[in-house]
Amino acid sequence: MDLSRSHFTMSYNFEISNPREILFTKNDSHLLLVESHRVRLIDWQNGSEVISKKYENEIQIVRSSNYTNHFGVANDSKIEIWDIENLKISKTLNVKKRITNISFSPFSTEIVISPTWNVLRNRIFIFDYQSGKEKYEIKGKYLASYDNVGQRMVFWQNNAVPGLTVGTPVFGHQSFDKKDYQSLTYFDGKQEKNSDVGFYLSTLHLKDKLIGAGGYRGFSVFDYKKGGKVFTTKKTKRDRSSSGFSAMRDYAANAHYLLNDDLALINAYGDNINQIYSATENKIVGYIFVDAGGDYAVVSRDGRFDGTPESSSKLFWSSRKSSKQTSLESTFSRGFTPGLLQILLAGNEVSKELVIDDAIENVPVVQLTKFNNQELPTSTLPRLESSQRVCSVEVNVLENNNNVSSIKLFQNNKLVGISEQQSKATFEVNLTNTFGDENYFYTVAISKDGIESKKKKMVIKYSGKTDEKPKLFLVSVGVNEYKNPKYNLNYAVADADAFKEEIKKGAESIFDNIFDLEVRNSGFTKTKISEVLNNVRLKANEQDLLIFYYAGHGVMSEGIERESEFFLVPHDVTQLYGRDEMLYENAISAKEIQDISKEINAQKQIFIIDACQSASALEAVAQRGIKEERAIAQLARSTGTFWITASGSKQFATEFESLGHGVFTYALLEGLAGKADGGNHDKKITVKELSAYVESRVPELSEEYKGKPQFPAGYSFGNDFPIVVYE
Repeated sequence: MDLSRSHFTMSYNFEISNPREILFTKNDSHLLLVESHRVRLIDWQNGSEVISKKYENEIQIVRSSNYTNHFGVANDSKIEIWDIENLKISKTLNVKKRITNISFSPFSTEIVISPTWNVLRNRIFIFDYQSGKEKYEIKGKYLASYDNVGQRMVFWQNNAVPGLTVGTPVFGHQSFDKKDYQSLTYFDGKQEKNSDVGFYLSTLHLKDKLIGAGGYRGFSVFDYKKGGKVFTTKKTKRDRSSSGFSAMRDYAANAHYLLNDDLALINAYGDNINQIYSATENKIVGYIFVDAGGDYAVVSRDGRFDGTPESSSKLFWSSRKSSKQTSLESTFSRGFTPGLLQILLAGNEVSKELVIDDAIENVPVVQLTKFNNQELPTSTLPRLESSQRVCSVEVNVLENNNNVSSIKLFQNNKLVGISEQQSKATFEVNLTNTFGDENYFYTVAISKDGIESKKKKMVIKYSGKTDEKPKLFLVSVGVNEYKNPKYNLNYAVADADAFKEEIKKGAESIFDNIFDLEVRNSGFTKTKISEVLNNVRLKANEQDLLIFYYAGHGVMSEGIERESEFFLVPHDVTQLYGRDEMLYENAISAKEIQDISKEINAQKQIFIIDACQSASALEAVAQRGIKEERAIAQLARSTGTFWITASGSKQFATEFESLGHGVFTYALLEGLAGKADGGNHDKKITVKELSAYVESRVPELSEEYKGKPQFPAGYSFGNDFPIVVYE
């Protein structure tokens, strides 16, 4: 994952048995994939396996040097030192005792080796791993590691500090030059209880803090100058008891990864929830979730989140007042924040914390109660069959109905009905075989706090008349000439023309008829686009496809008197910023697009926005980028439609004379011509394939032609489907 973009750049599949750890080698040149009995070195740029070795005995621990290009594998009582440049074992170090921990020095060719803990005879060994010779040993110490910043070593000892209870383990550090030992678990005349200490297998020095982690026991933070524990995530006394010491063999991963000079990514439990700890704030400020399927989410403590659409349904907020939960996706309208990880890394934005406990307690509970006046079961997923095309669906709010702002009904993931501020609603729907015989419905109630209820679902199999062959409604808008000439663009019309022709060429064999609805330059007014889309509303059926392509200006309103909204900017808007009343009067708002989308029966809808900006508007665009991206994402989710947009947060779309198009549309044209065909290469381009291609291709093109990558954004909350067939 590229952390600066919160975006996966590469993905590989490996068969893994008992995975222990994945870690980078020096300068991030390779990845080490560690299993219980095998180590593999992976060239992550191409996914090739350059070293693979199996071990008869269980591997204790693997560490990589940041000083030289080596890594070490501890297996029973010996350590194999691997030379990455020559892809071979350069030395084998033997201490004749089973090894628990190893640590490479960041400043020299030393390695410290910690054998298994012994009640009477603990010691650590220091070797020069290039010569293979032992330099010295230190008695009475165990679980040692080098300080990643200063010339110190961190380790445990049993009772070497005067005045401490015999048998109480002491965690501390010692400088190499002065040999001045300082206990970190002893502060202000007090020593931590034996049962509260646990053991820390890996350490990280960050500002004036030392982070220690013991795998499944969580992590603790100590004041590196004064001593004493200042933060901990340890759980129960049983979890952190020293009686669990033997379990260190089961999880000895390096839990700490520096994100910047203040933040560390910590995985101290061996799961797929990574904590982001801030040394300055001395607290967890967020979480990163990643699973093997490629879904990820970044979540901040104040209620914001970012990530793949699927991830937000896998994670839950929990109330501390009761056992109630609500999924992350239920807070999408108020919590979704594109580029959240970059915001957390910058550490310069504070958001009002989402008080989730009260919000969860008051979330409405909704139920699908009737289909065509037939009572629906409440304990199981309703599955019915109907030959009747036009049907009715009844929805009731069972709990917290005084906290309802709206009820929404979705069919095949597309919004088909909204009822405002009611506790009961009846919707008229048209069954279809657009995505097969089964029609998938779900309903949600939105609370006044902006949180969605749990989805209630049903499946209706349509056995009536088969849909006719689908029609394509292709609305293409291109505006080069604005009434205010300082907003004029160069290639918006050429982009719209080329996109239209490429779609028509590839869509002829899929659709029964193609309605070419073209709007250019001064023709793009609020009245005109309303007429065009109303024409689509009157003619489109469920099986049809609407593609709305727009090349022109897009802008967020100031949000002074009303909540800030995203607008498409027609020809007759003469001021993009500072005149919200002009936008509301003459531009097309996100709310209006949502209302139009809902009224159009076509269950396949794609909105492609290539929103270029003139030089005079660039500063304002940079300030509004995140809000704009968030508004478009919310629009995609609230309507169940696909949105592909030219620019991500804090960026602007750009045009290039040498291409004759904007870089975004140039990538679209490449994708539609066949380059977006992924997987099975079936000569069909689906909307998700097109979106994925554009997201990977635009950064390459913009960096090549401008020297700086531009990152488009795609938001898809509906079903995938083909849009063109190419030769």
